[in-house]
Amino acid sequence: MRSVLSISIPPKKLAALKKRAKSQGMTISAYILRFVDEEEHMISEQELLEDIRQSERDFAAGRYTVIGPNDRIEDILPSKS
Repeated sequence: MRSVLSISIPPKKLAALKKRAKSQGMTISAYILRFVDEEEHMISEQELLEDIRQSERDFAAGRYTVIGPNDRIEDILPSKS
């Protein structure tokens, strides 16, 4: 069963939303749901900042790999699966 959500949105923003959804071949509902789904997979600003700080510490300590144009990223980074 689906529920209905009603929001208040200014006419200009609604027009832009309709245009974006249509350009993606989606309904407005599907377009918004896609963003909700994508947000679940995003990291927070705090997590990103910590990753950057850790990268800076790793670089300063010499823990990095120089890669060339013929190197494959899959051979260097560990798999998350």
